[in-house]
Amino acid sequence: MRRLLRRVGILASVSACACVLMQACVLAEPSGDLPRLPPTRPTIIRGSVVPSASLVLATFPEVFIVPVELADPTQPFEYAAFIDYNAFTNAGMVVEPTQSFYEPSNTQGRVRILNVPLTAPSELDRCHVIEIVVALRLESNKSSQTAHTPAEPGGDMVTWFYNPSGDPGGCPATDAGIDARADSEGGEGGVQ
Repeated sequence: MRRLLRRVGILASVSACACVLMQACVLAEPSGDLPRLPPTRPTIIRGSVVPSASLVLATFPEVFIVPVELADPTQPFEYAAFIDYNAFTNAGMVVEPTQSFYEPSNTQGRVRILNVPLTAPSELDRCHVIEIVVALRLESNKSSQTAHTPAEPGGDMVTWFYNPSGDPGGCPATDAGIDARADSEGGEGGVQ
């Protein structure tokens, strides 16, 4: 009887250990799907844009280089470009919303490099404001206003100022896209 009880005890111990090990294996097994981070807005690395956005442009470049940092470098995003954007007249879009897709050649770590070619405006003898907007998604491409507006979770924008003289103080002040010089002279662009 003692032998039988001893065997039952050993068998019970082995069974208990097997159950514990099976439970441990189930708990230690990964779920398979990693949690995904919520989408985050792309961010322009302003200190690395070419030409530098901190200087007034005296010549109009053919290409604007914009490094964009992404939480997920494989995430597609949209961008649009504007020259003299005016929300009231819905004018100024020169590059309609365009998708940027991941390619190893245009991505370094989490930074994707945009090369945005822009045709110079016909009036290079006056000041201009150049803007490039990036977002996971822009509101729409139907108008300058909606293409200038990032949808949730937001976006980023970089702005350059062009003055043919290169003088940072040489452009007339503008208010809401209306040329103050034209307004004071009663010319085009002013409010009547």
